[in-house]
Amino acid sequence: MLRTLDAFKIDGQPLYEPSTTPTITFTDVESPDSGTDEMGVYHREVLRFGVLSCSITWNVLSNTECAYLLGLIQNKTTFQFTCPISSNSTDVTQTTTRTCYCSNYGAAIQKLQRGIWRNMTLEIQEC
Repeated sequence: MLRTLDAFKIDGQPLYEPSTTPTITFTDVESPDSGTDEMGVYHREVLRFGVLSCSITWNVLSNTECAYLLGLIQNKTTFQFTCPISSNSTDVTQTTTRTCYCSNYGAAIQKLQRGIWRNMTLEIQEC
């Protein structure tokens, strides 16, 4: 059984340790009014700064582990997602919790009789 990490949580429940390093990005959302004027100067009108996206992958999961992860997101329009953020060069243990949804998820069955799943991915997006 995989160990859980307190740095990554959905609704307060820890996620299993991912097989690869999760990708956490922060993107600004710009207004349609942003753009380049006739002089070639870009004018940026930001609606929201730092909207979180996170991609987490597990290479191999048991049926029980896969069901646990899916149970955290299925039939929920939103949930509270906790993940690490960098605060300074000496402290990388700080986390942030934001209201998110799972924009995409899935896994491939590897061994049907044994209940082994592979390449389980969660794509989490801040609301």
